[in-house]
Amino acid sequence: YSGYLRAVEYEKGFDFYAHEPLFWLKIAFVGVFGASSFFNTVVIIQRAIAKRNGNFTPMGEKLSNRMIRICNAELTAIAIIPLTATFMARGVGYSQDIPWQAEATLAALVFGGLSFKYIKEALTFEDNPVSLTSSASED
Repeated sequence: YSGYLRAVEYEKGFDFYAHEPLFWLKIAFVGVFGASSFFNTVVIIQRAIAKRNGNFTPMGEKLSNRMIRICNAELTAIAIIPLTATFMARGVGYSQDIPWQAEATLAALVFGGLSFKYIKEALTFEDNPVSLTSSASED
C-alpha cells in the first residue's frame, strides 16, 4: 500500500513513474512472479483433490523439476523487483518520449500471456509415472 501511495500521492507522483520504463519493467516482473505461481498452485490443488478422492500418486521427477524451475524463476523475479525500484526512483531511463500507455500495455500482455501459458501447462502437464517398488524387494 505504501508503494501505491508513493506512486500516486507523495514523492514524485504518477506522472513521473508513468514515464519511467523501469516502473513498467518492475510491474512486468510482478506479473511474471504472479503468473508463474499459477502452475504450482494449480498442480498442488489438482494433487490435493486427487488425494482426497483416493487417486493419489507420488510426484514424478519431471513434475518436480518443472516446479523447482518455476520457483527459481519466481525467486529471480522477486530479487529483480527491488533493483528496478531503486533505479526507477533515481530516474534512470526516464523518458517522456515513450507513451506510458504503450509501456502499461506491454506489462499487461506479459502478465496475461504468461498467465494463460502457465494455467494451460498445468492443466495439460503429464508427469512420468513413478515406480512404487523398492530395489530391496527385488533382491
